Amino acid sequence: MMRARLEWYDAAGVALAAAFAAWTVTCAVVRAGNPWPQVALLAAAVAAYVIGRTQGGRRPVFVPSAVVVSILVGTVASGPAALSGGPLAPPLGYANANGALYTLGVASACAVAILANKEPVRLGTGVLAVVFVGLAISTWSKTAAILAVGVLAVGVAAGRLGRWVVVIAPLIVLATFAVTVVLGLNHGSLPSLLEELSARRTALWRDAMEIIASEPLFGAGPGMLAQTSPTALADADARWAHSAYLQAGAETGVIGAMLLGLLLLWVFGALFRSRQDMRLIVIGTAAVTAFAVHAAIDYVARFPAVVIVAALLAGLAGSRVPMPAETGRR
Repeated sequence: MMRARLEWYDAAGVALAAAFAAWTVTCAVVRAGNPWPQVALLAAAVAAYVIGRTQGGRRPVFVPSAVVVSILVGTVASGPAALSGGPLAPPLGYANANGALYTLGVASACAVAILANKEPVRLGTGVLAVVFVGLAISTWSKTAAILAVGVLAVGVAAGRLGRWVVVIAPLIVLATFAVTVVLGLNHGSLPSLLEELSARRTALWRDAMEIIASEPLFGAGPGMLAQTSPTALADADARWAHSAYLQAGAETGVIGAMLLGLLLLWVFGALFRSRQDMRLIVIGTAAVTAFAVHAAIDYVARFPAVVIVAALLAGLAGSRVPMPAETGRR
């Protein structure tokens, strides 16, 4: 069984992750910066993906159940402040990251509802999915609220959706990234309302693209956007580009951004090739898409909890070993 899992597609994924880590270190050596936080986060994501993938062929309900419990415990332990809607609210200390985590909680609860054998568990986790939508809305993150509602809708309709969802998903992420590029290039000439709502964000996108244009090969170095972007230099709270892909390009050049994009595309490919229950594949695709879209317009990918949960769900839904027959029976 182990030999079957180490197939060519998995080897390609390992090679992409290793290449991205190696290139990040190379950029730090050639340019400047500290590559190790990024390398450590990548390693944690890979480990989480492997755990999700392994459990997907053994006890698939374990992963989403653990995610649901962990998010609930973290939220309750944070106390009333978690529901304050403040920009620095717990449990992650950033409202938009909280929203991204709750959106993944929606997907996890939907997955448990599908995998559970007992009707009370299905109903209970269905209610929890709605609760997580409410928590996402309570963060006042418009993106998180929209994505959470979207993931819930996909979860409800998962039984009627097919593998074509996996084909459309990367196109949605690509379209979102294209919007960030267009808005960044047109910073300063946007309609007044849009400019007022996202002036700092579009300025950071513009700065990131200017860094890419001036340092296309190695970028400014890992973690160096904060010391290179004029917008970030003027605002200590703007040390991230609010886009994982533009951040990668600004700090590790075009090659780094391409490797990150290929890694994401590899994940979608693994979902397409998965032998899991189709409903679980659909929900996993919704979770990965929500994370990737949010990461395109905010710096939620800088939070290990969000990245690890997304990787766990991606691995679970991307398993090449069909889940046990007794799991998920209706």
